[in-house]
Amino acid sequence: MVTRERILITVRTYPVISQKYIETVCTGGITGKGEWRRLYPIPLRYLEPERQYKTFDVVDVEVKPGKDTRPESRVPVIASLRIISSLKGWAERRDWVEKTSFASLDEMVSAGKSLAPVRVREVLEFIADPVAAQWTPAQLEKLKQGNLFDERRPLEKIPFDFRFRWIDDAGKEYNSHVMAWEFGETWRGYRDRYPDPISVMRDKWMNDLCSPKRDRLFFMGNQNRFRDQFSICGIFGPPKGKESDGTLW
Repeated sequence: MVTRERILITVRTYPVISQKYIETVCTGGITGKGEWRRLYPIPLRYLEPERQYKTFDVVDVEVKPGKDTRPESRVPVIASLRIISSLKGWAERRDWVEKTSFASLDEMVSAGKSLAPVRVREVLEFIADPVAAQWTPAQLEKLKQGNLFDERRPLEKIPFDFRFRWIDDAGKEYNSHVMAWEFGETWRGYRDRYPDPISVMRDKWMNDLCSPKRDRLFFMGNQNRFRDQFSICGIFGPPKGKESDGTLW
């Protein structure tokens, strides 16, 4: 059954190579009713410019159930997707996001959720482990496969596995992989600007975006194949005690 929903986009992962869809971006957001949605598949870089949503855009889109049985998952009807507005201030964003949050990852899982914000007590460490800088031959072959699009766009592999070591509001510590689009894009932007881009990234997140001066939430999501494994799909960090224009990146 196809339904139409208005969704605040809060999560965009860095593109991944897909066997079936060439590449996809896992997208998450909150409906006007306060329900979380995981929209997949979306080949975001290949959409028309007017459909290429950003974090904190509000979109109107038709969705339908798919094979993914996680409660938040829906298949979007791409041709129906429209960007309605964009939330610029933190107050509006808080109204949508904070009422859906959990004090701990355990509490979120116990509630039967596979995608939701978890409150962060402390971020202990920013980790950037080097990984292979090039796609494997099998991945390159997937990128060469034919698809619906006329022109293949190069997809750069990020040569780091980004992670946070952190403590949730219940006091439990985690070492979580970060999949957020912003991490890959920040590294690509800093790579040519700084001699040590990882050091600059670490300082930016530890001393600003994930520092105690912000009310921190991690958008936690699991994998369809490995549902007991949760990653940080996005970060919500409004400043404490004041409002701003909402710019994070």
